[in-house]
Amino acid sequence: MKSNKFFVIVICTSMFLSFGYGVVTVQYKIFPFEQLRVIRQIVSPRPAPSHYDYFYHKKSFFEQHGGHSYDVVFIGDSSTDNAEWQDLFPSLRIANRGIHGDRTDGVIQRLENIYSTSAPKAFMMIGINDFVYGTSVNEVFDNYKNIVTKLVEHGMEVYIQSTILAGKRKKYLNKRIMALNERLQVLAEQTDSVTYIDLNVGLAPDSLLKTTYSRDDVHLNGDGYAMWKELIKSYIQ
Repeated sequence: MKSNKFFVIVICTSMFLSFGYGVVTVQYKIFPFEQLRVIRQIVSPRPAPSHYDYFYHKKSFFEQHGGHSYDVVFIGDSSTDNAEWQDLFPSLRIANRGIHGDRTDGVIQRLENIYSTSAPKAFMMIGINDFVYGTSVNEVFDNYKNIVTKLVEHGMEVYIQSTILAGKRKKYLNKRIMALNERLQVLAEQTDSVTYIDLNVGLAPDSLLKTTYSRDDVHLNGDGYAMWKELIKSYIQ
């Protein structure tokens, strides 16, 4: 009887400690949080949702009001959308074709809105939202290659800006981001009219987005955009 009680106590204590460690793991993202997250994406990946209303509203706006002549077009997700590029480069006519939450497949859907800018230079940075929903590096790269090929065919000089690495709390995304960037650099080297710019050399020199450039480990603050500007200004002017 005593042995049964002892067994019950051991089981209950183990369950309590396991539950407590699980809570701490999720709260503070300690081992094995990242490993479990990767396993979950492999076993049961989250399907990428349909694009949000914001995407369609912006796409519609570009279709109806974006057909002007620009010097440069910026293409991307929220990191591009959030920037006031005209303030950063006031001497240039700049079209901001960033859309918050966008993915590479979304850019493919709105290429006409990019062509309509008639910009001779296109600066592109996207990819992290693809990886948030478990899209493979191969699929993201294929989409990227498709986009770049079509932009070049339309006479644009394309600048592939490395997908910016995430900070500590989102670092589980960085392995795929780095794999994508390696392939994008090779793509640029092998393709005429395409240049690769490594933004991470300034924004994430230690393979993590610097805390001085972001409050949430993904989106940039003013200092982050100042560094971005510094890294591309010789290509854009």
